[in-house]
Parts: sequence; C-alpha cells; structure tokens
Amino acid sequence: MIPSTGKIDRLLVELRPRLQCANFFISFPRKFVDIESTTIELATDRITIVMKGERERYEIRTGDYFQLHTQTLSSLVIKNRYICFRVNTNESVFGSERLSTGQEMPGSDQHEETFRLACNVQPDQRYRVLCSNCAGPLQQSADPAGDPDISFQRVLELPSEQLDTDDWFCHRHDHQPSEGAPEPCHGRQQGEPSSQLATKFEPQPGDLFYGTFYALLHRTVLHRVHVRNDRFVYCKRCLQYLGSTRKNRTSVKLWYENVRFQPSERSAIPLSLFRTDDALELFHHLVRKTVREFNFVTHLGLPPSIKLLFELRRPGMQGDVFYLLMQIMDCQLSVFRAKQKRTGSGSSESCSDDVDDCRAGGKEDVAENVAVERVDLKKTEHQDEANHDDDEGDDDDDDDDVFIDNSYRKHTITLERHRAMKLMYQYEKYDDQPLFVFWREDSNVVNLELSEPMFSAAIRYLDANSSYVPECYRVNLGFSMSYLDIQ
Repeated sequence: MIPSTGKIDRLLVELRPRLQCANFFISFPRKFVDIESTTIELATDRITIVMKGERERYEIRTGDYFQLHTQTLSSLVIKNRYICFRVNTNESVFGSERLSTGQEMPGSDQHEETFRLACNVQPDQRYRVLCSNCAGPLQQSADPAGDPDISFQRVLELPSEQLDTDDWFCHRHDHQPSEGAPEPCHGRQQGEPSSQLATKFEPQPGDLFYGTFYALLHRTVLHRVHVRNDRFVYCKRCLQYLGSTRKNRTSVKLWYENVRFQPSERSAIPLSLFRTDDALELFHHLVRKTVREFNFVTHLGLPPSIKLLFELRRPGMQGDVFYLLMQIMDCQLSVFRAKQKRTGSGSSESCSDDVDDCRAGGKEDVAENVAVERVDLKKTEHQDEANHDDDEGDDDDDDDDVFIDNSYRKHTITLERHRAMKLMYQYEKYDDQPLFVFWREDSNVVNLELSEPMFSAAIRYLDANSSYVPECYRVNLGFSMSYLDIQ
C-alpha cells in the first residue's frame, strides 16, 4: 500500500446559524477506495478522522466557534477523495442557540469608505502618462522642446455605471463658471432635457475619471497612440493594447494595467493608477461594491438575488467576447478553513498546524474524545450493501482497534474564520446561446466590462475555490459553485 502523505488537502466548513448546522467538506490526497477504512468520531468540540492502515489521525477542533450535537451526523457523502457531511450545532433543542449579528467578525464592513478606491494620481500635480510595457510617453507637447507633462485639475472616482448619468452631478460640465470662480456642482437646469445633459458627460482635457479597473481621459490628451478599427487603442511605440475609444464620445477608456503615471521628478518611480495593483483584489472590491449598491434586500436580512455579467472583449479583427456569469447565492456566509502556521518545506501544503506522535499520551487523548457517534467508512465506495451487512460484526472489531492501538500519527487542526460570498458561476466564449441572450436582456443583471488580466485572475480564483467541494455538490446545469472571500 502506498504510504499516505499525512495531510488534508482542503478543508472547508460552512456554518449556518439560522439552520443550526455546519457542513463539512474535507478532501484527502488519496482516494478512499485505496484506504482500508476511515472512522469519523464526533465530540462536542471536535471531529476526529481516523484512517486505519494509514496510521493517521486528524483532529479538527471546532469548540472555539461552535459546539456539535454528536447524534446528528447526516448527508454523508464519500466520493473519490472527499468526505462531506452535516452536523447540527445545537446541543439540546432546536432554536436554543444564540445567533450572531456578524458585527464581531473580522473584516466586517462598518463604513462605506472601505469601498472607495485610493488613487495615486493627485490633482494639480504634473504627470507624464506612460505605457506600462515600454515606458514610452503617450502624450507630447505642442512645442517639440516643451515638457509633455500634464496636470489634472479634477481627479474623480466614477459612480457605478448602472446609475443614471443625470445623477452624476459633480462630474458634469453643464455650464461655464465665471473666471476665477470654482465650478459648482449642480443638477439639471430647468427646462433642459436630460438626454442633452447626458451627452455632455465627458472628461475634459484637464480631467481624469477612474473606475475600479480603468481610467477615463479626454482623447486630446493622448498623442502617441494608434487606433485600429476606430476603437482599439495601442501604444504607437510597442503596440501594447491600452484600451478603447467610446463610440460617439470624446473620451478614451484605458485599462489600469496598461498605463503608468510618472511624477514630474524624473527620478520618481512611475505610479500605477491605484495604490493596489493586484487584479484579484480589485475584482473583490468590484463585486463587493456592486452587491452593496444593488442588493438592497440583504440589508433586511433576506437572501440575495443579484446577478453579475462580466464581459471581456479581446482586441483584433475577430473581436472575441467572453462572458463570466455570476449569481450570488449568499453574500454573508461564515466559512472556516484550516489555519496554517507551519511554513517548513515538509509542511508548506499541510492543513495541520500541530502534529504529534501519539505513542505516549495517545490513550488519554482518545479517551477524552470518546464520541457519542462514530461512523465507519469502509474501503471501497462501490461495496455492495449486502456485503456491508455481513461484515458488520467485523467492522465493530475494527472500531475497537482505534481505542486499543495508540500508535497513530496525530494531526491537530484548528480552524480560522472567514466571511465569504457563496455563488454560482459559468464562463465561456460568447456564442448565440439562449442563456447569454437571456442574461444580456435581463434588466436586473448588472453588466460590467473587465480587462483581460482581471478576467483571468477572477477565473483562476473561482476555479481554485470551487475545488473545496466535490463535483456532485458544485456543478448544476453548467454552473459551478465557488466562494469569494470578502474580508
């Protein structure tokens, strides 16, 4: 028999306080068909998994966060390398457990300011706009010997693109202010149609507007660029894709990864648009901000009902379009993962933060965790039910061996609490499929365009988190289930 690595690959626990239960999803490096037998022991403050033949004992401690009802293990699934089950968290009668309001959870959003992006570009300071690939300037001075730097009088964050542009008061240029007077913010002039004002909403040569993944500049600011197909903007020096022009608009949309802003001091390091340049972090910010703005029912304690449609348009003649469909199932879910403390080369991937050799004090540890309920998972997943009944007596003898033999290698696993969104997602190259057409035409779906690095980072992240759950639970009608950390 191939020796076990002695590690749990992945561990995820969903805590449902309103249902008073916890769902456990545990994956191991080996399939259970290759393991002699596995026993689950329940105690009020821990779950112990004993793998006979592998001489491994995993102790998952839950007492710091919730207590277990040891007679209520249900929904047991043993599939390939996964063990999944549900345990009630109420110790006596249903309805006696105190519910948490979530305010004490780490990363709780107490202030709306946490959703504001921190921009590196400051108004009334001179910058040179550079290509992030070749560091070549994208603007030039009218005087060949002049300085190509530019100073932005206004640097403003854009509200959500789903809002009516008539509500973007502070960004408008509806009038000409008097000389020397600051431009006031005001709304629609009486008798002036909103459509006329909406067409005026464009950044001026001294403006820089930014969203969660792009910068919006006036077209006249950029000189050393090449525009293909009247839409796609490239650096004239290295031909890196920068962004796109907007139809019937005077502005250019530049993806934040493709441009840098160098302060007037030539020795200064060029700055990215945002203080964080991590595509995945910005994607988290975008999803959280969008859900907060549009999913009002969650503030009433109701389940979320928001759908997000992310769009990626690749430049070129083909014009390939990819879509990422996301439906938020739960935007305030308490999840627990294994807390990793050890970073040595032999344990960098281990979920265990404490490994003991249970030869000296093992019997006391086992006696302390005498389970009220123990579940024995036999070697093969395809074992005939009749054979299982015939061998029931032998199984009992095997269970007793757990308490007699104390030479198992013990792994003590502590949990770490996170807050996450549970969601269903699907991504694919656009085709004229009814599902894509339905989502695009649904007025309740929030449609957002992403850059390719951000789109790719989001896909990799969702795919990685999806593997916490076995396929029988995570796949439904072409959609996969995943988790998005929001703390």
